[in-house]
Amino acid sequence: MLTRRALLASAAVSPLLAAGYTATHAQLEPPGEDVLVATPVATPEAHIVPDLTGVTPLPLTGERLATFEAYVAAKLAEAGVPGAAVAVVQNGEVVFQQGFGVREIGQPAPVTPDTLLRIGSVTKSFSSLLTATLVDAGRLSWDTPLVDLLPDFAVADPALTPRLTARDAFCACTGLPRRDFEFIFNAHELTPELLIEGMAELPLTAPYGEKYQYSNQMVAAGGFAAAAAAGGSPHDLGHAYAIALRERVLNPIGMPQTTLALTDVLADDDYAIPHAADVAGALHPLELLDDDSWLVPVAPSGALWSSAAEMARYIQTELRKGVNPDGRRVVSAENLERTWQPSVALQAGPGTPPDMAAFAGHYALGWVLGAYGGQRLVWHSGGTLGFTALVSFLPDADLGVVTLTNGSGTAGPFTYAVQFRLLELLFDQPAAFDAALATSLAGAAERRGDLLAHLGKIDPAAVTPYLGRYANPDLGEVSLVLQGDSLIFIAGGLRTQLLPWLDDDGAVTGYLTVTPPWASNPPEAVLTLEDDGDRPQLVMSVRSDPGEADVVYTFEPIELAATPTP
Repeated sequence: MLTRRALLASAAVSPLLAAGYTATHAQLEPPGEDVLVATPVATPEAHIVPDLTGVTPLPLTGERLATFEAYVAAKLAEAGVPGAAVAVVQNGEVVFQQGFGVREIGQPAPVTPDTLLRIGSVTKSFSSLLTATLVDAGRLSWDTPLVDLLPDFAVADPALTPRLTARDAFCACTGLPRRDFEFIFNAHELTPELLIEGMAELPLTAPYGEKYQYSNQMVAAGGFAAAAAAGGSPHDLGHAYAIALRERVLNPIGMPQTTLALTDVLADDDYAIPHAADVAGALHPLELLDDDSWLVPVAPSGALWSSAAEMARYIQTELRKGVNPDGRRVVSAENLERTWQPSVALQAGPGTPPDMAAFAGHYALGWVLGAYGGQRLVWHSGGTLGFTALVSFLPDADLGVVTLTNGSGTAGPFTYAVQFRLLELLFDQPAAFDAALATSLAGAAERRGDLLAHLGKIDPAAVTPYLGRYANPDLGEVSLVLQGDSLIFIAGGLRTQLLPWLDDDGAVTGYLTVTPPWASNPPEAVLTLEDDGDRPQLVMSVRSDPGEADVVYTFEPIELAATPTP
C-alpha cells in the first residue's frame, strides 16, 4: 500500500511543518496545502530580528500605512486568494480596517471589514475565554475535573479520566492525538453528547503533559464543560454552548454579528463564499452547506463566523486585559492571562530559522505562544472548508492584527506574510519574510507539478469490482461510485473525485482525492483498493500530525455494486 510518506519523499517539507507548527492551522479543514511548506532554512544572508524587548513599535500611519495597504493588496493577488479582511489594533485603537478582493470569484461584491467569514480554530480561544469568565464567577475552577461537569466524559485510560481538568481540555497535552476524520465522516450521526461519550474509543498516543498533540474533540469537551458549568442542559450541549458564549463572551465584548449559526450568516447581506483549489491549483467556490452538522459536535473548536471589525474588538479586549473597547470588564486580567500561560512546548525541527522557531514556542490554552525579536507574541490560526484566518497580538507592545480570508491552501502563507510585514514595518525591520512567502508559493507550484506528473486515468474495469458501500467502525459508511469515467468517493455528506497515483513504472499504487475541498498536496489521505482473497476492501491511510504514525482505516463492504471476477 502506498503511504503518505512515500508521496512526501520528494516534497520540500519545511522544518516548521516537520515540527508540527502548522498543526494549529486548518485543523478543521479537510485537506488543504500545508501553510508553511517550503519555508527556507536559515542562511548566512538571512535577516535575524534583533532584540526588540521593550521597544515601542512605530505608529501605523503615513508612508508605513500606505506601504502596508499596498502590500496586502499585492500579496493577495500573488497568492491567488479571492478576498481578505484585515484589521490592526495599536495602543487601544483600531488603526487599520479594510477589505480586499471579493466575496466570491467571478462576482463583484467586495469583502468589507464587516464581511462574515469563518475563523476556524481561532474559536478555541473564545472557548478558553468562556471558561475564564466562569472561573471568575465561581462556577468552576481551572482544576475542576471534566467528569464533574460532563459525567459521560472519559478517555481510553480509566486512571487518567478523573485527572483531566477544565484547563487540560485546552492544553493540547493530554495524550489524545488529532482524529478529525472521525467526526467529519460521522457528522450526520454525531451530536455533542455522542462525541463526548465516544472519546473513550480514541487512542492515547503519548503520556499526559509530555507532548504537543492537537485534538479538536478535547477542546470541544472543554467548551461543552464550560457550557454545563454555566447552567446549560447536559442533554443539549450544543445549544448550551451557544447561549453561554453569547451571554458571557460575544455580547459583553460587543460582537453581535459573530455567530455559530449558518442561518444567521445567510440572513446577513455581507458574507463570503469559501474557496479551495483542485489538484491542478485551479480555485473553485464551494457551496455553503445547508447546515453545519459536520461542525456541531466540535463547535467550541472551530465553528465561529466573524468579521474583521468584530475581531478587532476581540483583540482590543485581549490587549486591555479583559476590558472591552467601551470600558466594560468581560473577564479578570488574572484569568485572561491564564489562557496565555504555556502548557506544552513545540519543538522546532533541525534547520528551523531562529525567528520562526521563536514564533511558536509553546501551546497555551487555545493560543500559541511565541516571540518576535523578544516581544511576547500570542496567536492562533484557523481554517474551515475554504476559509483561513490568523489572529496575533503582542501584549507588551499593545499591538494586534487579524487577517480573515475566503481561501485555503496558499491563503495560509498569505496570512502569515501580512502579520510579519506589519511587524517588520512597525519595528523598522527589512522585509525578510517576503522571501519565505515567495519560496512557499514556488514550492507549492513545484510540488503540484510533481503530483500531476504521477496522476493517471481511471481504468473502469479495474475499479468496477470495488464499487459500492463500505463501513468502518470509526468512520462510518462511505461509498465508491463510478460516474462515466470518474471515480467518486462519498463520505460524511462530502464527495471527491479520485485519480490513481502511478509509480515511476506506471503502476497504480493508490488513489488520491483531487477535487475541492478534499484535494491536498501533500496528500491528506491515500486510498487503496485491496482484495484479502475473500472480498474487496477499501483502505485509507490518513496523514497525522508530525511525529505521529499515519492512521489506517479499513472499510469492509456492505453492499457491492458489482461482483468481483474470480
